[in-house]
Amino acid sequence: MDIRSENDKKSGYEVQMEAEERVIVFAVTTGGVSVEDTEKSLDELEDGDTIAVPNDTTNEARALLLLQDNGVITLKDGAGLEATVKDIEENPKNIKIEELEAAQVSRVKDEVAFVVLNGNYALQAGYSVSKDSIAHETSDSEAAKTYVNVIAVKEGNENNEAIKALVDVLKSDDVKNYIKETYDGAVLPYEE
Repeated sequence: MDIRSENDKKSGYEVQMEAEERVIVFAVTTGGVSVEDTEKSLDELEDGDTIAVPNDTTNEARALLLLQDNGVITLKDGAGLEATVKDIEENPKNIKIEELEAAQVSRVKDEVAFVVLNGNYALQAGYSVSKDSIAHETSDSEAAKTYVNVIAVKEGNENNEAIKALVDVLKSDDVKNYIKETYDGAVLPYEE
């Protein structure tokens, strides 16, 4: 995986990826009613319902991929992590996609059928991804595999004892358990 910036490439730095770390997941949550009040699911979408999604390029694509993975829409072949609403090829229930700034998505939950939230905004809005979401990215999704935090070091420093110690700590059961307990499904810890 080449994770170097253009400046690094020009300067001749070689970067070594030492460890993949956590991923903030996306989750679909019901609008209008809390999950505790109903067994609402994406199967209950009605013709013309609205789903709110983040409007920035990366997060909108992730939201649309999550909706596709759950059978709501079909995207054009190859749209992948650059998908926009223009890439929706099939929309059998004529779902309206409301594109909003990511931080605003949770605020319209009472006005739409469902919202697709970034994990961090789900936490800020008081949602538990593991308990309140009806669908969320999995650790093997295209987005989760692509958008990971990494520890990257200049080539030649990968055997530095401090780097090795940091990588070992981040891969430890203590850190994994902390992430699981603290972020309640909104962040996925490193898994080998």
